[in-house]
Amino acid sequence: MCAEYFRSNIVVTATLTKTTPIPANNPAYPFARIYTLRVDRIFRGKVPATVQVYEENSSGRAGFSWVRGQEYLLFLNYNENDHTLWELDGCGNSGPLNRAAAALSAIDAIKTSRSSTIRGVITEQALSTPIAGVHVEAQSGNLLFTAVTNRRGEFQFDVPPGRYSVSAVEKGRLFREGDYSYQDLDNPIEPGGCAQVLLAER
Repeated sequence: MCAEYFRSNIVVTATLTKTTPIPANNPAYPFARIYTLRVDRIFRGKVPATVQVYEENSSGRAGFSWVRGQEYLLFLNYNENDHTLWELDGCGNSGPLNRAAAALSAIDAIKTSRSSTIRGVITEQALSTPIAGVHVEAQSGNLLFTAVTNRRGEFQFDVPPGRYSVSAVEKGRLFREGDYSYQDLDNPIEPGGCAQVLLAER
């Protein structure tokens, strides 16, 4: 959740006021929809009074139902093709506000924290078998942090805000960043921020 929060351009609660279908060849099965929402509360970013969320009728759509008049917690990014529209990660933490207590609690913790976290997992192949006992290093300038993966292949660093590189150090093995890392470590980690990293054996 933390990594998605800092990766999002805006994080808001908003109420659905209108659904606009964008028909494909068969009007009964819209290719996409635009959801217009009134913004109620802003957690992150600069946000207008209303937002329009673009969603294709595909496997990437939201894992919840959109209901007019219902309030949602939304983690949104600009649509790549139209910066007047927004998109959400269908596998992320966006959803109805009445089911968002844990996410709201995590946001409150983020906003009061001054330290940052790098979490990750190391696998034999992307999203495959985890590897335990691998030494991992996180470095920022002269700062160096070390950890060892647990039996689930997981590691974690609590670090000051800044720009970090993360590498796995294991004799006879090479690792690369996986396709499903949630934050590009080329960007600095903000105070209270997170990076979520997947390293996979080559």
